[in-house]
Amino acid sequence: MADEHGDALFGWARGRFQDRRDAEEVVSETLVKAWRSYGQFDPVRGSERAWVFAILKTTAVDHYRKSSRHLRSVARDEVAEDPMELPVDSLADSTLVQDGLRSLSDQHREVLVAAYFGGYSINEIAALFGIPDGTVKSRMYYGMRALRAALEERGVLA
Repeated sequence: MADEHGDALFGWARGRFQDRRDAEEVVSETLVKAWRSYGQFDPVRGSERAWVFAILKTTAVDHYRKSSRHLRSVARDEVAEDPMELPVDSLADSTLVQDGLRSLSDQHREVLVAAYFGGYSINEIAALFGIPDGTVKSRMYYGMRALRAALEERGVLA
């Protein structure tokens, strides 16, 4: 699989990560995930390359989210002179949304993250997780209901 798709996977990942090591890590993790779950691959649903790329995109999102939790160096010109210029309300809302997502079941969260942050279609999510399209739709519906309830509880939504 690495021989057939490795260069294309790395090219895609390299275009999205500044650090070459991040791109290499995402591709490596993708290939391991694909190898471990190859029994879920269904050629009727699409090509092997499309299936591996769906795994790659989810892995890249996960990697980015994990790495964004760490502190990073900030150049002096990136720091706002006036702290009041910072979008604190927006930052607080996004933190509450992340917290709300963490309160969901793994099944609901992974489908919502793949759809809304990964940009996957229902068909792509179904192929990625090896579940029927109807199950994806159901998990999205109930996941959004649970997320809405969690956000209302936190005072983000009225």
